[in-house]
Amino acid sequence: MTEGSNLPVIEAREILERIERGEPVIYEHVAISGDIDLSRLDLPFIHNERSRDISGLAHVLATRIEITNSDFLGRVNFINSIFREPLDLSGSTFRQEASFKGATFERGAGFEGTSFLRYASFRDAAFIKEAKFQEASFFAIANFGGALFCCSASFVSASFSELCANFLEASFRNDADWTGARFSGTANFNSASFDGSASFWNSYFNAEASFQGAKFTGYASFQGALLLGTADLRATSFQEDLNMEFAQFQGNAIFIGTCISGDATFFRTRFADVCFKDATLNGMVQFSEAIFGQADFQGAQFGGKSSWQGSLFQGDAGFDGAQFLARASFPTATFLAMVSFASARFQEEALFEGTVFAKTADYSAAIFQKDISFAGAIIDKMRLLKAQIGGQISLQNAEFNRLEARWPVLYNHLRYDGETYLSLARNYRNLEWFEDADDCYYHYRRASQAAKSFTIQEEQARKINWSKLLDGLAWISCGYGVRPRYTVFLSGFFILLFAFLYWQGMGIVVEPLNGSEYLQGQNEELTFLDNLYFSAMVFTAKTQVKWYPVGVYRYLATLESILGWLLLALFLVSLGRTMIR
Repeated sequence: MTEGSNLPVIEAREILERIERGEPVIYEHVAISGDIDLSRLDLPFIHNERSRDISGLAHVLATRIEITNSDFLGRVNFINSIFREPLDLSGSTFRQEASFKGATFERGAGFEGTSFLRYASFRDAAFIKEAKFQEASFFAIANFGGALFCCSASFVSASFSELCANFLEASFRNDADWTGARFSGTANFNSASFDGSASFWNSYFNAEASFQGAKFTGYASFQGALLLGTADLRATSFQEDLNMEFAQFQGNAIFIGTCISGDATFFRTRFADVCFKDATLNGMVQFSEAIFGQADFQGAQFGGKSSWQGSLFQGDAGFDGAQFLARASFPTATFLAMVSFASARFQEEALFEGTVFAKTADYSAAIFQKDISFAGAIIDKMRLLKAQIGGQISLQNAEFNRLEARWPVLYNHLRYDGETYLSLARNYRNLEWFEDADDCYYHYRRASQAAKSFTIQEEQARKINWSKLLDGLAWISCGYGVRPRYTVFLSGFFILLFAFLYWQGMGIVVEPLNGSEYLQGQNEELTFLDNLYFSAMVFTAKTQVKWYPVGVYRYLATLESILGWLLLALFLVSLGRTMIR
């Protein structure tokens, strides 16, 4: 131990001799002076398949070793050692390099509360029974690269230095627990495999945390974890559920190509910048009340229901080409910057009820196979150009400044709401899409008319609903003021109708021309074309002086003249509305 220590000193030579004779090595509260190096001992050798040495040989230790709460003052070398009995070094301190590289612990290894002040190597080690590293402290590099943990591995509250904690290609066949662990430097779990559950609950990562290509076969939890540096989980595979609720990613979070087969929970997770590009999330996904900086979900696939209720996107959000195979729910979510769902596909309902789009929301070429709802949403600017909508779209109580969606895209899909139709018509006029504005207003009036009944109940009697009749008249006569051609068609119909009536009733006569020997006063001699000519003249108030209606047809001519004036005035108003903007 260091100078001034009151611990009794034991020579390393004494411990080596006990090991060589196969005697138990049991010490507590001692200081061990000198190096412990098994390479000089006469111990049996066997072939070790996990050894990366050329010889491939390993020392076999058949003795029990318990050195607890002690100080190892020199170096410790147990390279390629096979421990047939339990090894317990809990509470001890290694002041020099400690190497267990390629070692095999057949009956369990206890390093609870152990401190490694220098480099600690467990590279390619095999833990057949429990591996206990609870509250262990690594003040230099901790190397568990390629290590095999056949039983449970516990690193609860363990502390790793700012240099590196290396678990590259480590294999955990059972449960692995890093609850409350602290990684001050890089944590390298690249290509590691976790066959049981893996818990990083409330763990702390001060630098980069890399799980690139790692495979989690069982349940994985990063609940409440704090990651200050880059979190690299690209191409990581989660075959069961993933829980990251309340986690905080203050650096970049990279999930590019990640596959999550089970449910994924990110409830109230905080992301600085996150990238799920081309990720696959097959189960239910929960992002409710999560907070995002820049968020990239381009090409991501959501196989189960996804919920983003109350989530906050502070930076740009990209869902371009994303596929939502089940219901996607974004109620009361807030997008403070631009969000893009361009070419995204929604196979089930897409719910954006009460969502706030503070900047541009781009849904260009998006495909909605079922219903989509923006009810109660607040929209600054939204693009739905070339979008395909298979179900109904609801904009009820939505507030929007600019909605770029051609009327043919919304036609037959917009859920009826009078306020929404009128807001859309104003929106189209502001965009100078006048044909769309007219079409929108026309279908609003048609839907409004269809919703009315022919009779209404007043007190104890039913009365004619004049509002519906007047709406019908406005529809037939001028298409509610946006279809002047309706007026032309109706005028032509009346001219033909009255011409037919005049012709059938022989109600028109023509005075003889002055100086003419031929008398044209017989109405039998007037053809249908003559009556049509007369009807057109009456309708346009240009009746010839010598042409007269007789009998009851005088009243018909008067009625036709009145209708002509009314329809002409209506035509001019409609034409002015649609052509003179």
